[in-house]
Amino acid sequence: MVLIKLPYVKAYTRKGKLYAYYRRKGHKQIPIKGEVGSDAWRAEYERIHEEFQTGAADGKQIKSGTYDDLIARYKASPLFKQLKPRTKKEYARHLDTLGEIAGKMDVATTPRKFVTMLHDRYHNKPRTANAIVSQLRIILNYAIDLDWMKHNPAAKPRRLKEGEGYRPWEEDEIDTFRAVWPFGTIERAAFELILNTGQRAGDVRLMVRNHVKKGWINVKQQKTSARVDIPLANALATALDAWLPQHDHMNLTPAPKGKAFGADAFSKFMRKAYDKAGLPEDFNSHGGRYAAATRLRELGLSWEEIGSITGHDTAQMVRKYSERKRAAALAIDKLNQVDQAR
Repeated sequence: MVLIKLPYVKAYTRKGKLYAYYRRKGHKQIPIKGEVGSDAWRAEYERIHEEFQTGAADGKQIKSGTYDDLIARYKASPLFKQLKPRTKKEYARHLDTLGEIAGKMDVATTPRKFVTMLHDRYHNKPRTANAIVSQLRIILNYAIDLDWMKHNPAAKPRRLKEGEGYRPWEEDEIDTFRAVWPFGTIERAAFELILNTGQRAGDVRLMVRNHVKKGWINVKQQKTSARVDIPLANALATALDAWLPQHDHMNLTPAPKGKAFGADAFSKFMRKAYDKAGLPEDFNSHGGRYAAATRLRELGLSWEEIGSITGHDTAQMVRKYSERKRAAALAIDKLNQVDQAR
């Protein structure tokens, strides 16, 4: 079978003649009439493709200039296609929500108060509200690129306060986990990787043997594409030395069939490990990044140095957390001094 470099098109040869068809997931293949590559053939392809882009192929006519139209065009654009799979999935989820809310609404006449309406609608889920509004800003910037509008009413939107978010692991919680999951278990290896590299769980699950060389771990972060070199901590070295001889897979913490865990699967795997250790619900893998940053600070590293390893957003969050914790400790110390003076 010959692959034609057009979206959803494949070609094949029968009795010396080249044929092509258009096929989308969940739909039957549609023959593209005409001599493959000719102007008439290309016009037929464009007609079929446009029907799917506008929803006409599903019996759903999309009006030009609406949010349904904009969302379909954005999903078909290189801007969307070049996103990483997990980011693409998250964007698509929020785009679908926007489509349900404002699919028939005209994009060019979007009022500023539409942003406020989205905040009001999801006020009890501030993280979701902020994500949807951010997605709105992205596709309206795309609408400007399409020359549908001149100004973005969702530019620089106010963000709802999301609360404290993740918290660092406490030292007693780290000790609790280690007491339940000894060296030689995959759970302990994954835990030490998170704690002693300060990387996202999504990066930890993809680490392979070749990333560990001569006392260092070399990682390319998925989110930032930054290359990070991290010294191999003693606790992590011990955990890997005890675990790696038990399997011959490339991944440091492979899924049951030997391949890398999927993002959701790894999250569920670690959640089970935390639960078995009796740790609270808000103890999660992201908190391990903050715990790593906290430990690095206690070892004397600057916030800039910490940011180069864990990411500057993480370093800034831990800086606020540690300063608040230190202020609380000083306050209690002063209260104790007052009590002792009485």
